[in-house]
Amino acid sequence: MKKYIFSFFFFSTIFLFSQVEYKFQQTKPLIYSFQIKGDVNLNYPGTNEKISVLAKGNLKIETLGIEEDVYTLKITPFKTLVKVNQEVIEDKTGNETEVSSVITTQYVKIKKNGEILEVAEISKGILTLSQILKLLPVFPEKLTTGKKWKQILPAFNFPGIPMCNLEFNYNYEKKGNSGLIQLSGVQTIKEKRKDKDTTITFDGKNSSKGNFIFDEIQGEINNFDGNFNIDLNSKFEVPPSPETKGVKVESLTIKIKLNLQINFSKLAS
Repeated sequence: MKKYIFSFFFFSTIFLFSQVEYKFQQTKPLIYSFQIKGDVNLNYPGTNEKISVLAKGNLKIETLGIEEDVYTLKITPFKTLVKVNQEVIEDKTGNETEVSSVITTQYVKIKKNGEILEVAEISKGILTLSQILKLLPVFPEKLTTGKKWKQILPAFNFPGIPMCNLEFNYNYEKKGNSGLIQLSGVQTIKEKRKDKDTTITFDGKNSSKGNFIFDEIQGEINNFDGNFNIDLNSKFEVPPSPETKGVKVESLTIKIKLNLQINFSKLAS
């Protein structure tokens, strides 16, 4: 009787706790389509600007090596279209293989659980997807339906504007052979940072959200659909210049609002 109880407990544990991990293959690359579309609002003394952005195309993810539980990947953007305020910065949509010169090609070292250890640029571009890659779920060791965890995106940077750490909540639900991972940013931002003589104070809100569909058999993300929504005030304070009298500090406040729709979908190989 004890034997049957033990067997039941053992198999129940296997069923309830599953080890979910990424499985990048060296025999074939993964191809994803992507699109990032939305608005960036910038406001600071003398400037109130709304910038519409569109970046889309395909990503080829090649597995260059596997060492213990770490994959070395090469991520190459191609067949790309980049527009800023309706001005076309790059259009390679008519070419099936030409690599983007605007979006960076990168090496990425990533553990099987999704933790990104290193990102290095191969060809430097104006735009990089490295920050978005860091939104990938980092799976806990024992994953059960209803499992919740938190990830921090450190020192997120929008081109030309320093940003703060961003926090995201993840929630896992098993759906057959797939996992639905819900991402949400429910964060009131209060952060202060020192950079040499400059003090930067961040104040705002992160209300991003999105869904990953993860194929647990293949160990691959099938799809991500999300909204990246950040409302942030960044205040810069520096010591006064010698010419300035009677002023303790000089300050500048930049208000930035990001509202970007982000989509990734795996294409049939």
